[in-house]
Amino acid sequence: MWTGQKNKMEENYLKEATNPFQYDSEAVNWKREGLKDSPTRRFFWEYLREHLNVKGKSVLDIGSGMGQLFPLFEEMGALKIQGVEPSSRNIGVSQKIYPNVPVFTGTLAQMPETSFYEIITAIMVFEHIGNLGDAFKKINKLLSEGGRFFLIVADKEYHSTQRFGYKLESQKIGNGEVAIKITRPHGVGVLYDIIRPLQNYIAAAKENNFVLENHVELKPTKNFIKDEPKYVQFKDSPLCHLLIFKKSRSRRINHNKTVKTINNRRGQIFFAT
Repeated sequence: MWTGQKNKMEENYLKEATNPFQYDSEAVNWKREGLKDSPTRRFFWEYLREHLNVKGKSVLDIGSGMGQLFPLFEEMGALKIQGVEPSSRNIGVSQKIYPNVPVFTGTLAQMPETSFYEIITAIMVFEHIGNLGDAFKKINKLLSEGGRFFLIVADKEYHSTQRFGYKLESQKIGNGEVAIKITRPHGVGVLYDIIRPLQNYIAAAKENNFVLENHVELKPTKNFIKDEPKYVQFKDSPLCHLLIFKKSRSRRINHNKTVKTINNRRGQIFFAT
């Protein structure tokens, strides 16, 4: 399967995975993933078209990269599009291709809380966020009441499997999580990710006033396999997961005609099943 050693004292995979400037490294060639003909981009679009409704709504894309989702949002009739991205190299590409879409330069934690959005998306971004609780808390503040958060995350089993000539090395973090170093052939370079059990995302969301509305396993589609035949061996396995969360309303109780608002308290928020 993969290596699980932590004997390289000079390298901390967790630190590298959460480095917001990872994609500014000259060792990473990620530009081709932002091209219009990228099979990976079309793969995500295929699922998002089925489950995402942004018509007439404001949208914030976290980790917007080179603007891979911007044309999809425009096609689907979004009223307002905003990106947030820490990589200056990615933003440079994004601004050339989509000059009319503003992108905040910085991390999610640094994003000003001056605007609210009806839809927030994060596609393969939480693999670079160390503290899930802080991330969901921030997203809760940026979402309008009743807004939805569309989160796509890696499938732990698939992303822990040796495949396609990749070299995978891992370091355990705890709570079922691992930081991995992926060395890819064909000039893409070295990337670092945090791979987590799905329950870790769901638990962190619940603690921060979110209801899980839907969970979709993203298995290779016929179109994706046609574009990338090597994925036929994984045709029955999820590559990623789409988790759709709704910001739940604050619950109110009446004590002697005094109304109090309860926020983020254990036992008050329930998941739809």
